[in-house]
Amino acid sequence: MTITFYTNFINHHQVPLADCFFKLIGDNYKMVTFTPLPDEFRKRGYEDYSYKEYLIKAYESEQQMEYALELSLSSDIVILGAAPEYLISERIKRNKVTFRYEERIFKKIDRRLCHLTYWKELYEKHTCYRSKKLYMLAASAYNRLDTSLLYSYPDKCYKWGYFIDVPPIDIFSLLEKKDNSCIKVLWCGTISQVKRPDLVVKLASILKEKQINVHINMIGSGAWEDLICNLMNRLDVSDYITLLGNQHNKDVLRLMQEHHIFIFTSDRGEGWGVVLNEAMANGCTVIASNKIGSAPFLIKNRVNGLLFRSGDVRSLYRAVKLLAEQKALRERLAVAAYNTMQNEWSPMCAAENFIQLATALLHNEVPKIIDGPCSKAYIINSKKILE
Repeated sequence: MTITFYTNFINHHQVPLADCFFKLIGDNYKMVTFTPLPDEFRKRGYEDYSYKEYLIKAYESEQQMEYALELSLSSDIVILGAAPEYLISERIKRNKVTFRYEERIFKKIDRRLCHLTYWKELYEKHTCYRSKKLYMLAASAYNRLDTSLLYSYPDKCYKWGYFIDVPPIDIFSLLEKKDNSCIKVLWCGTISQVKRPDLVVKLASILKEKQINVHINMIGSGAWEDLICNLMNRLDVSDYITLLGNQHNKDVLRLMQEHHIFIFTSDRGEGWGVVLNEAMANGCTVIASNKIGSAPFLIKNRVNGLLFRSGDVRSLYRAVKLLAEQKALRERLAVAAYNTMQNEWSPMCAAENFIQLATALLHNEVPKIIDGPCSKAYIINSKKILE
């Protein structure tokens, strides 16, 4: 089987999965990129992976671009990420197995929805080929809801996401080393509207009022920094929250291993949220908003983490209070979260499942993957998953 993945540029979120594909099928796996790593990523310390053997850098020469176009038709399987649509147009017409790799379509509810041209574009991209061998790799639990509104990908939408290397830690030893004299809570993200850092400050206010022995560390920076600082001062919670600013990714992972709880407060604008993968893989007990794209795929409520009602600080508070007071539950969920990342949502699990799915589709067979990556994606009831 030959698999070609098209994307804008290679980054650290894609490499673990790509490496696994290369281990499994060797030179039959190719990743095609159309731009080098942006300078803004380099300045933030991200590694440049342009040396990878499986990489085709279409931006470097006409020959490379021609090879990229050739692969779009000759490959058994093509996955289209953030890349030009023309790469798959002829392929779809020839009814060759093709996947889109996307987060949810309607992350934002804005004025575009009032324009017929927007709906025409969506129809031409997602709906008019619904009878062809065009499938969706849903990098959001809410992708299936959005595509169903377009009458697209009938019975052809599969769970997907972003996949990180899971560190080989002794989860029980890690939990045993944590200091339980004060429950340490971690938050990490851009300090912006989508991430809802204001919920963290309001949470701290309730925790302080109830005299619950918790301290929150917040990692990140962004446009809402002044607003958050002002809110902290107004609610008098500076003794409950420490702003750590931006941190190198290695330091973020280390801090996750030192903290008891990770809270992920984003709203529906969070397409996936790799930080949830990282927290689950590094010994944190996670509490996540039910509207985050990755949350319903990765978290089974009260099994390997907790979900709270998006935007509801009282719902978030109840989850934090529960974990702060119940050490056994907190540690049981942390162990289950780590096992989920290691045994179900690891890059190798995803690569193996994808090859199994693709093989079935190439042979017109029914895929038999029950759960995890490449299992069938269904419409998520955001309220029901809180039960």
